[in-house]
Amino acid sequence: MINIFRRFFSRKKLTLSCAGQSDPGQVRSKNEDSYSILAEHRLFIVADGMGGHNAGEIASSATVKIIGDHFTPERLAAMQGSPQEIRHALVKSFEKANVIVSAMAAEKDEWRGMGCTLVVAYIDDDTLHLCHVGDARCYLVSEGSIRQLTSDHTTLVERRREFSDTTELAAHPQGRHVVTRVIGYPFPEPPEYYSCRLREGDRLLLCTDGLWSTVTEKTLSGVMANATTPADAVHYLVDLANQAGGPDNITGVAVFC
Repeated sequence: MINIFRRFFSRKKLTLSCAGQSDPGQVRSKNEDSYSILAEHRLFIVADGMGGHNAGEIASSATVKIIGDHFTPERLAAMQGSPQEIRHALVKSFEKANVIVSAMAAEKDEWRGMGCTLVVAYIDDDTLHLCHVGDARCYLVSEGSIRQLTSDHTTLVERRREFSDTTELAAHPQGRHVVTRVIGYPFPEPPEYYSCRLREGDRLLLCTDGLWSTVTEKTLSGVMANATTPADAVHYLVDLANQAGGPDNITGVAVFC
């Protein structure tokens, strides 16, 4: 009965088109980023691995699979139309991934310390639900403007809250690469959740820091707003990041509403 009422009173279900691309960049020998597009479930996942040897790649690819497997058809049906259930399911999926990746890291010496940043987007009818840890980002491009929907979990962001001016901040040089919340380590705080309404014409970009750190927000906005297809958007953005030196792995997932 509850599901019948949810469907009856549900908002308009947006039609989505989507595409993703990942590239090792110009400096790294391996790609430790992973992503997944589960279009039929309206679920989008981007992870950026860290750790020695192949550990970062293992952490990110395992995490992406764990998150995808968590959202079974039964779970998706149960949470449709319920923001509380969606939030609960997203946070639980992060906690599950954290436990499993942490256990994997304890199995082999070469995997110790591995982990990954993670951003997951789920679109229920016309509502975006986001969950993330670390500095993998989600941007919304709407009516020609861009907005970062996620907030980086890094020492730099925390210091910006602590210090009142840039002179004080400059005296503490540790940068954005020191993430404070990741899959594979105990969470000092829960994964961050955010939701907002979407409209036809809105465009989302999920990406790792290898993309957003090398391509300006102005350029991100212009490419996302003017691209004919999501595939064109991510292909061009990855090319721009490589042209800027490609110092890190580069991954982007674009979703057009």
